[in-house]
Amino acid sequence: MMAEKVNKPGFETSKKEADQADTMPDIGPFLERAKNGDEEAFGEIVRVFHDRVYAVAFRYVQNAEDAADMAQKAWIRAWKKLATFQQRSSFYTWMYRVVASVCLDHLRKKKRLAEQTIPDGEEPLPAVGAGAAPSVSSRPDRELEHAEVRTRFQEALDELSPEHRLAIMMREVDGYSYEEIAKIMKCRKGTVMSRIFYARKKLQERMQEFR
Repeated sequence: MMAEKVNKPGFETSKKEADQADTMPDIGPFLERAKNGDEEAFGEIVRVFHDRVYAVAFRYVQNAEDAADMAQKAWIRAWKKLATFQQRSSFYTWMYRVVASVCLDHLRKKKRLAEQTIPDGEEPLPAVGAGAAPSVSSRPDRELEHAEVRTRFQEALDELSPEHRLAIMMREVDGYSYEEIAKIMKCRKGTVMSRIFYARKKLQERMQEFR
């Protein structure tokens, strides 16, 4: 069952993409050949799932160039670890864990670098999220307010630690259970619940004025 939504911009299109995996072509024959070292067969698997893998990466890193890099690294890691895929879950679920792990490593490294390059006594500049493009019939004041809300929400997300950010997005956007998130993040269920509770609280505090 899905958790109670934070109900803020960025979470309004919540959906567990893994539920759509059943509509994907059967990759069984390609998978068996790929596990035996067939690079062309693995290339077919990449072709089938690449867009979804990229979408997951983009959701976490919020940058097209970084997302493309993370997707590529995820596929390289998947190729190296393909022999460990026991098919106890769908391939997409397994691949999701791989790309999430790659993104988590990236965000941790990025945060460490940011902390090292910020001089003492100075505050980092806030990240600015992209606002929605105005429609022909939209009111400028409404569009400005919407853009401000999205910007504030993106800033609030960026202020979370990589662990808190990924945990709440896996829960609220992708709809994974606490148990599934714990497996992906390789931690205890209680740790996941604590991270999500903290992340929700911080997001709600930062968005208080827009309620």
